[in-house]
Amino acid sequence: MTPVWSSAGTATDMEIGMRGGADDSGHNLEESYVAAEIYFLKQLPWGTRIGDQATLSTRFDMGATYLEARDNEGYMLSIGADLVLGMWDDAMELEIGFRPTWMLDQEYGKDDYGGWLQFTSHVGLAINWQPMVLNYRFQHTSNGSMYDANPGLNLHMVGLGYRF
Repeated sequence: MTPVWSSAGTATDMEIGMRGGADDSGHNLEESYVAAEIYFLKQLPWGTRIGDQATLSTRFDMGATYLEARDNEGYMLSIGADLVLGMWDDAMELEIGFRPTWMLDQEYGKDDYGGWLQFTSHVGLAINWQPMVLNYRFQHTSNGSMYDANPGLNLHMVGLGYRF
């Protein structure tokens, strides 16, 4: 038995959904933010079973986010990957991920993010009621000090997805 499997052809290897949330960055930002995201997840072929009821898997993670702060609004596009620990036959999942992010507008009121290239990392939890998924994600977006300004944006996001 090999520890790596391919999930190609499974009935639930993709997910689409929407998330919404608000910032948790009051300590370093001047503005308050709300966000809405449309996302797409696709199971990747690398993973393994851990014991009888747990799995470790990978997936492609893509999102388009609408971001608003006071009178300013803009968009972020993110593409990356997640590492997912599925428990209790994948009824609950813990995830971590990283996505390079293109911030189309870099200034929101008094906050300046320095440039268009940012990086988004996250940790999250998903509860699966096939085919519906309820998820929570805490994510941090910053530019890794590539630009003079690097305030960082922390968001709490709650979402609902559909797996197919």
